[in-house]
Parts: sequence; C-alpha cells; structure tokens
Amino acid sequence: MRFLFAAFLCACLGACAFQPLTKGSPFVALDEKIASDTVNQLARLYPPARTQFSLVVSEPKSFGALLADRLRAKGYALSEKEEKTRIMPPDTFGAVFSPKPADEGNKPIKTPAPEGIELRYVLNHSADLSRITMVVGHAVLARAYLVENGAIAPAGAWTFKE
Repeated sequence: MRFLFAAFLCACLGACAFQPLTKGSPFVALDEKIASDTVNQLARLYPPARTQFSLVVSEPKSFGALLADRLRAKGYALSEKEEKTRIMPPDTFGAVFSPKPADEGNKPIKTPAPEGIELRYVLNHSADLSRITMVVGHAVLARAYLVENGAIAPAGAWTFKE
C-alpha cells in the first residue's frame, strides 16, 4: 500500500512539474529583425517589382509567414508552398503498376503556371548565436547574428555564393 501511495505521489508531482510546450518560436523579436535584414539584403541583389519568388515554407513556420509578409511589403511577387517530407512506402517491391492508357493524345496539355525563383530558408537559433541561410535558386546567402541581453546584432557581413 505504501508503494502504491509513493508511486501515486511521484506521478502527481511529475505532472505538476511538467511545463507545457508552447507552439511557435520563443525568438519572435529576433526573428523580426532577421526577417527585415534578410529582405533588405535580397532587395540589393534581386530588384523588387521585377522578381518573383516561390517561397518554400519550412520550420519554423512563424518565420516563414513573417518573411512572406516582409517580402510582399517590399514589392516582391510571391507564391508560397509547404515543404513536403518524403515518405517511402514500406513495400515498394510488391507494388503492381497499371499500364499507361493508350488514349493520352486526346487530353489537352496543361501548361504549368510560371513560378518564380525558388526561395528556401534555414533558421538556426542557439543560446547566443542565430544564423539564417537563404537558398535563392542555386545561390546561397547566409549571415550569423549574436544575441546579447535579448538584443541581436550581426556577427559579420552577408556571404553570397552562386
């Protein structure tokens, strides 16, 4: 009986000590500064109102939404799409594929809508360092930031590799 009471007490204390996970980024103020700095650098390299981007939204999604808002405010044409994770089906060897129908010539050919330059981002935060990496088409644009007392400052210049 004592063992059961002790186990129940430990479970209750463990439940009280649990901190719920918050959805969203704890670095919202830092993300705003990084997003506006990134958009300003993109404006130097790719002229607004003449450039169309296709933003691939990945984690953190809050930064992707913030970046999209800033890009549109700057004058860029922007389309957004979610990054899809590839899932391999468990049994690919036992799959049965049906033959292609012979009557494909009668269907109208769909022309895809012109998409802009693919724009991807990777945002990494650690205790005192943040880093943004933008992949613009085949070019890579990156910058590091130092975080001190809740304020953020660039740790160096932008790097650009085509």
